[in-house]
Amino acid sequence: MRDQGRLVEWFDDKGYGFIQPNDPQKQRVFIHIKDFARTGPRPIIGCALEYGVILDERGRYRAQQAVYLKASQVFEHKAKAEKPTGAKPWSAMQIAIVIYIVFMVIGSFSKLLPPYTLLFVSLMNVVSYWLYAQDKEAAQLGNRRIPEQTLHIVDALGGWCAGWLAQQKLRHKTQKQPFRKIYFCTIVFNILLICWLISPLNVFYRY
Repeated sequence: MRDQGRLVEWFDDKGYGFIQPNDPQKQRVFIHIKDFARTGPRPIIGCALEYGVILDERGRYRAQQAVYLKASQVFEHKAKAEKPTGAKPWSAMQIAIVIYIVFMVIGSFSKLLPPYTLLFVSLMNVVSYWLYAQDKEAAQLGNRRIPEQTLHIVDALGGWCAGWLAQQKLRHKTQKQPFRKIYFCTIVFNILLICWLISPLNVFYRY
C-alpha cells in the first residue's frame, strides 16, 4: 500500500526520522535513510514523500521505497465534515469501563471486595497508561520496547481500562490483531478474577 506524507522529524546523525501521513488520523511512520528508493539529497523536514508501508519486527509502521514528491503530486487529505448531530454515542467499551469502575467503587465501599482492591486496581491503571506511553515513545525513537507480556499482565490485574484509553489516545496497538485478541482475553480474565474475589470460593476474605 502506497501513501503520502511529510517528514516531520529527522535525526541526520542517526539516519532516521518520522513521517506524518497526510491523513492526520494515521500514526506516524518510521523511515530510515536506506528506505529511500534511490540516493539523493539529505532529507529535509517538511519535504513531501510517497512511500510504501509495512509493519516491521518491532510492531511499528515503517516506510519502504520512499520517493520525493513535487508540489503538484501531493494529494492533500480532506477531513470529513462532521455532522452536527450532537454528542457521539458511547462505544461498548466506554460503557463497560464505566460499569466496571462503578462496580469497583460500590464493591469497595460496601466491603464486598477485599480491602485495598480499589487502590490496587487504580495503581494498575496508572501503571498501564504509563507503560503504553513509554512503549509508544520507544517505537517512535527506535529504542527498546516494553514487552507485550508486561502490558498484558498489568491489564489482566485491572489496568485494562487505562490500557484501552492509552490505545485510543496514543493511537497505539490499535491495529495489531494478535495483541488485540490477547488484550480482550485479559479483560475476561480480570472480570473472572473479580467474580472469584466476591464469590464463596474466595476462602481468603469474608466480609
